[in-house]
Amino acid sequence: MPNNRYYQEYGPIYRRRAGQRPPLADDELPPDEPRRPRVRRPVRHRRRVPVWLWLVVGLVLLVAIPTGALYAVDIVYPETILPGVSLNGESIGGYTRTDLIIELRRRYRSFEQQPVTLTFRDQQWQPTLAELGVAFDVERLVNSAFALGRSGDPLTRAYELWLLWQEGIDITPRLTVDLAQTQRYLLGLAPQIERLPADAVLSLADARVVGQPSQPGTQLLVDATANDVLLAIRALQPQTVPIRTRQIVPQIDDTDLVVAQQIADQLLRSALELKVEDQTIVWTPERLAELLRVTPVDGRLTIEVDPDRLARAVEGLAQMIDTGTAEPRLRFSDGRVRIVAEGQPGRRLRQADAVTAIADVLMQPSPVTRTLTLPVERVEPQITAATLDNLGIVELVAEGRSSFAGSAPYRITNIRAGAARMNGVLIAPGEEFSFNRQLGEVNAENGFVEGYAIIGNRTQLEWGGGVCQVSTTVFRAAFWAGLPITERHAHSFYISWYDRFGLGPNGDGQGLDAAIFTGVQDLKFINDTGRWLLMQTSIDEQAQVLVVQLYGTRPEREVRIEGPIIANEVRAPTEPVYIDDPSLPRGTIRQTDVARSGRDISIYRIVTEADGEVRRELFFTRFRPWPNIFVRGSG
Repeated sequence: MPNNRYYQEYGPIYRRRAGQRPPLADDELPPDEPRRPRVRRPVRHRRRVPVWLWLVVGLVLLVAIPTGALYAVDIVYPETILPGVSLNGESIGGYTRTDLIIELRRRYRSFEQQPVTLTFRDQQWQPTLAELGVAFDVERLVNSAFALGRSGDPLTRAYELWLLWQEGIDITPRLTVDLAQTQRYLLGLAPQIERLPADAVLSLADARVVGQPSQPGTQLLVDATANDVLLAIRALQPQTVPIRTRQIVPQIDDTDLVVAQQIADQLLRSALELKVEDQTIVWTPERLAELLRVTPVDGRLTIEVDPDRLARAVEGLAQMIDTGTAEPRLRFSDGRVRIVAEGQPGRRLRQADAVTAIADVLMQPSPVTRTLTLPVERVEPQITAATLDNLGIVELVAEGRSSFAGSAPYRITNIRAGAARMNGVLIAPGEEFSFNRQLGEVNAENGFVEGYAIIGNRTQLEWGGGVCQVSTTVFRAAFWAGLPITERHAHSFYISWYDRFGLGPNGDGQGLDAAIFTGVQDLKFINDTGRWLLMQTSIDEQAQVLVVQLYGTRPEREVRIEGPIIANEVRAPTEPVYIDDPSLPRGTIRQTDVARSGRDISIYRIVTEADGEVRRELFFTRFRPWPNIFVRGSG
């Protein structure tokens, strides 16, 4: 039988079985029942771990365990390269850094010592890596291999370790290249490799037509060769690299040369006869060859007349053809001029017309001798006794002096003959005086004899040796008159004769001499006084002094000099020079030149005109050092 006590003494079941209603809430208790205090029993609650904390702990464990495994590699392989690392396909895992450096030094020793051999034809060059601007750092390479799987952030390490485990990582040696240095090295080889193209050349010396074939040039291709070098060193083994070049074709080839040779042969096949009245001058093919020049034009060799050379040659002709002044010869004395020799009609070569005519004939090939009549004009005297007072010749303008003391008889004879050709000569206002033209031909007809003169680089027997004494004295007169000197040539070496009176009113000295050579070197000056000038010469036989005076109307000008300034003095050679002369008996020895030192001499002429205008002109002389020269008979 159920026991009602089984049920709890409180709770809804008990109350329901007792027929009691559920107790009211505290605020529902009947008013007649007193409120009893309710005692609450303490309730024990169990702490629950938050879910977020479990997530954090899980995440930390998830990160810490793999990360620890990543860095545990340094413990397992503390000093060696990780397995799976290879160099150019060859495994290097397990090497320590020191061992791998030693191995790579051994492996690449030959490359480091001789990376490439550059070749060009039979030449070779073996530059170092530094000369090529290439750096090969073995230690850096080893450090890169050792760092695989050990460096970077964890993700990078994990990725590299995964690659090492799966398939391995192969590294390639890296070279650092300074391309500019590579190019500089190759450019340094250019002088040994490059060659300019040589055009075909034609020479007409001594009327011999000599051709020199063309030669192609060579150019170094720097960029292409540098690229080949960079490709070669990638193998890290010694390589041979041919230097790249290209051929440069000359502008004038051998075909052009052959054509020019044929033309030259035709032009120089015959001589040229130049006729004037009863005189004939023959220019041989050798002489004609000197007047031609070979010029490259638009890839062809052209042969033409050299206008400058031809003009000088015609100037030489004029000196042979012209009769000098046609005016009467005058003498100034006692303040007046008088005629000492009547004027004679003369002739004068029309030089400009002669140049044109000769050039036309020269360019016409002919199998026989070509003939040309030179254009000349007749020159009539202008001055008569009735016009002497109108010439303006009233006083001494300037004079020049020189000493020929100690000269040989032949030299004195030629000085007399030359001075006679200049004595009493009139120079018109504005006229350019030519010493050679007034001198005429230096031959026996004009009173000259053979003597030693400076020809080229030595003193040798020549007609008119000593005439330069006259030209030097004339030059000094024109110099101190302040006349414009349009052509003057100094002697090639020092001559003691010209020291005396050398500086005019300034006394003796060097630097004011004038050399002439018929047809080649002349002395010229212009009469700018505005009136006629009279050149008058005299010789003091006893004192052996030559005097040249210029009479006319002295211009209002002052002439003075600065100098001489002497520089670059060079001692005379101590070794004598011997020249064989077959005209002398064998064993005969005769000294023709005395050793002289060399030097440069500068003299400035300062001409101050009446209006204050100042002309400052340099007269420069270079005396070369000269040895003792002996003529040795070999006949």
